[in-house]
Amino acid sequence: MISIKQVTKVYPNGVRALAGLNLEVKQGEFVFIVGPSGAGKSTLMKLLYRAEVPTSGQVTISGVDIGKLGRRNLPKLRQRIGVVFQDYKLLNERSIYENVAFALKIIGTSKTEMHHRVRSSLDLVGLRDFADALPTELSGGQQQRVCLARAIVNTPPLLIADEPTGNLDPETSWEIMRLLTKINLHGTTVVVATHNKLVVDNMRRRVLTIDGGKLVQDQARGVYSVGVN
Repeated sequence: MISIKQVTKVYPNGVRALAGLNLEVKQGEFVFIVGPSGAGKSTLMKLLYRAEVPTSGQVTISGVDIGKLGRRNLPKLRQRIGVVFQDYKLLNERSIYENVAFALKIIGTSKTEMHHRVRSSLDLVGLRDFADALPTELSGGQQQRVCLARAIVNTPPLLIADEPTGNLDPETSWEIMRLLTKINLHGTTVVVATHNKLVVDNMRRRVLTIDGGKLVQDQARGVYSVGVN
């Protein structure tokens, strides 16, 4: 599913975010990416959804070297990758329905199919009754659930979540993690970058620890650990 081979990322200001990173994620896995601030987690996530390209090395998703994709092929790639951000990135002037439907409109989905997909996504995250509300009328946890609905409306094989519980209280954080688990059970590969030690330690999923831009630990049923030598 995901193959990262000898990936280095150096920003124009000279900061080396990743240094010869290697890792593999299989289809259907649920993986946590952990590590101290500045370890390279966010850069790795941006490489996965092609917001950044590696300085050297190869990022392959489903057999496609996404670093070499031209602009014409990027929309097709992004239809196959759902992304959930810490700060939601919702369109506050549009309804919840419109926020979830936005990506479907861009690719010309029929109104009937769009309605079915949006309603199904909102059902999954428990927000069907809020379809006509605006994002500003919802709590932070509800807004993050809207982000999840938007991320899965295209039924992507890969879901990337960058600090999805960073702005949420513990109870709401668990609601989001339960939804991510449910999505994973449908066959979607889920990759979560997080600092939430409690969640990682209790879920006991595969944990990849990054430090200094390199993979320093890979635990099959792991716990949150940083500073590994």
